[in-house]
Amino acid sequence: MEDGKIFVLMIIFGSFIFAGFSQWMKAKTDAMKKATREGDSELRRDVRALEERVRVLERIATDKRSRLKEEIDAL
Repeated sequence: MEDGKIFVLMIIFGSFIFAGFSQWMKAKTDAMKKATREGDSELRRDVRALEERVRVLERIATDKRSRLKEEIDAL
């Protein structure tokens, strides 16, 4: 009879450990998703800034020479 009680207690204890581990893994996963989203938004800002710089350089490269000198001086 004693072995049966120990077995039941082990099952209950194991269930609590499993539930705690599951909650911990969920919290870690959520934190990683949040970090990924923040990293994505930072990368998007960087890409937008680079696109704007490329637009300026394209405009400078295709403008007439007089405007080219003015643009370069303005930078």
